[in-house]
This record gives sequence, structure tokens and C-alpha cells, in this order.
Amino acid sequence: MYEFNTRERMMLHLARFSNLDVNMEFGAPIDITQDGIAAALGITRSHACTTLLRMEKAGDVLTGLARVSGCNCKVKKKIYVLSEHGKTVINGILDDLEASGIPRSELALQHPVNRMSTDMMRDMPSEEREIVGMLCVLRRNVKRQKLDLHGMYGLPFDSKGNLNIRLDARERFLATATEEDLVRWHSAAADVYQSNWEDLPERLYHLLRSGRLREAVKLATEYRFAIADSWDAGMMDTMCSLCERTGDRRLSLITALLSLRLDSVDNAKAVMGTAGDSDRAKAMRAEILLAEDKTDEALDVALGCYSEDRYTSLALGKCMNAAGRHEEALVYLRMSRRRMMDSGCLFRLDEVIEQEAKADKALGRNERASMLEEAAKATRKDGSDQNRGRTQEWFQRTVLFFRMSISEM
Repeated sequence: MYEFNTRERMMLHLARFSNLDVNMEFGAPIDITQDGIAAALGITRSHACTTLLRMEKAGDVLTGLARVSGCNCKVKKKIYVLSEHGKTVINGILDDLEASGIPRSELALQHPVNRMSTDMMRDMPSEEREIVGMLCVLRRNVKRQKLDLHGMYGLPFDSKGNLNIRLDARERFLATATEEDLVRWHSAAADVYQSNWEDLPERLYHLLRSGRLREAVKLATEYRFAIADSWDAGMMDTMCSLCERTGDRRLSLITALLSLRLDSVDNAKAVMGTAGDSDRAKAMRAEILLAEDKTDEALDVALGCYSEDRYTSLALGKCMNAAGRHEEALVYLRMSRRRMMDSGCLFRLDEVIEQEAKADKALGRNERASMLEEAAKATRKDGSDQNRGRTQEWFQRTVLFFRMSISEM
């Protein structure tokens, strides 16, 4: 990338304001004062003053006095506007660079956030600070076209449109923020993302950090099946925090299941503190005990909460398998499978069939076990499918495959 010197960078900055009259008396933007120019370029005020004096002597800029827009001070400040000579100089430089093959995207003056001191970051104009703050809390790279920057000029995007704020600059900028600042910035960041599966991890994270808990719960509930199937550690952390702050019982159960799938038993146990005492919650606690190798205790809990629904049947079937009672396990696993197919919600059907295969293999029914394993693969989905257990076409295809592959049990 071509590196402009300080004089050229000042010309690029002032070129944004070429339409302003140097003789204006009111409403001048702070950007064309010494303070504004220094902040825009990420240099000290004294450095800006020295360079501007040289440019004034060379005829690159014209100067005037005006009151600054948004400033309560009644004293006029010195303002700087490119002269015709200055415009000619900077346009000539840009034309020569472009003619030499340098992409036009590299010829724009970028925002100086990557070079700013902490004090300069604190003193940025409030509207500009809000936008940069929102960009700094983003965890994932975001394309320029996805952002509403309210006409803000020169932010550090590369030639492909990717945001390019350095990690050290992000950390320094965020260190200047209050808790209220962070709430606003995370709220703005949440709105960068849509309410779809692709953007769900980031939107949920920022909704949580901004305190928009009702929206976060609604969104997570809508995608609860896909969340459990995502096998995403970052999603687990977000969901654990959401459960802790809201105590939502449905989300606690889903988060416990996701935590078990990621071998995080401690997280699963922690979120179950808000899951209540329903049969389904007890069934999940039995599965957690099973993950801790407490088979006898898990079996007692699963027997105590069994209510012939798909979740308590699955939990009891898993516990029976773990206890070596495979024929009994099959009774409860088949009950779970039938309940799922009757309801049309096939969430965890692959897990049920895998457990059936495990039981049949332990009983020496290897051919049946192999067919069940194939059926489990056919029913398995990952978190990229938001409609797990809801699409009629997928439901009919799965049932057909299952009936064709395995004789009725």
C-alpha cells in the first residue's frame, strides 16, 4: 500500500471539504481546525500546526476564522481549506499513482484509529467515537457493505472491503469505554447481524452484552434445536451466560445438552440450576450423572422421572444401556423413537437410533446394529439446519428411510 507523507495526508483530509468557503463565519466542521486535522491524522496538535504553517506558506491551503459547529465556545477558530493550488497538487499525485497501477482503494486516507494515542481516542467527536466503538466490539470480520457508517469517511478497510482495525488499537480503544459505552456499542453491533442461523452466534453474543435479553431469549428459543446440534464452544459460552442472566428453563435444557455434547459437564450442571424440577429436567440430570460415570444414581433418577415421553424414555434407555440391561434399554428407546415420529419432531432421533444400535450390538445382533447405524447417519443433522425436526419433507424422507432399512421392532 502506498504510504502518504503528512502533507499529502492533510491534503487528502481537506479534500473532503473542498466545497466549503474559507470565508464562512458560522457552522465550520471541527475537522478543518488544527485540533480536528490532528485527530483525523492521528498526530499531535503541534505536529499539525507545523505542517499547516508550511502548507500555508507554500500556497496549499487558505485560512479563515469561523465558529465551529457543535461547539459552545463563541470564539472563532482558525480553519483551513485547500486552495486551488493544493487541489491541483493532490489530484496530480493521485492521478500519477493510479496511472502507475496502484488500486484506487489504496489511495484514500484511512481513519487513524490504528495510530491514535489513548488520549486522542478519548477526545474523538462523539458520533465518530460511537461508530469506531461499535466496530471495535465486533468479534468477526465484517464487510464494508454490511455496515451503516452514517457517511463516516476513511475507516480502515482493505481493498476487499474487510475491516482492518489492529488488535492493539481495539484493546486501547475499548479501555477508554465506560460500561454505558460498551452497552451502546454492543447494541449497535447486534444490529449489524440478521436474525438468521448464519449470523446467530454473533447476534446472540452482542444482544447479551447489550442487555437486550428479551430479544436474545426469543431468538435462541426459535433456534434451540440447531443450537444444541451446533457443537460450537463459543455458542455454549454465550448460552450459559444467557441462562445465568435470564433463568429461562427451555434454554437451560438445550444449553445443558450442548454442554454435554462438548464434554463440559460442569457447564451442564451449572445451567441446570435454573431448569426447574420437571420430568424433562430430571431426565437431563440423569444424563449428566451418566456423563459423570454415576450409572446407578443416573438410573435411579431416570426411573423416577419416566413418563413415557420421548425425552424421559431416551434418558432411561441410555441409563439401561450403561447398566448393561440392553433388552430393557430397547423397550424405552423404541418408545422414544415412536413418540418422536408421532409428534413430527425428530430432534435427537439420531441419538436414539445410535443407542438402539449399541444395545443390539451388545446382544449380538450385529446385522441389525449395522442397519441402525446407517439409519442414524441418515437422520443426523448439524446446526446449519435451523429447521431440524420441523420440515415436513425431511420428516417424510427420514421415516421412509427408516422403514425401508429396518424391520418394525
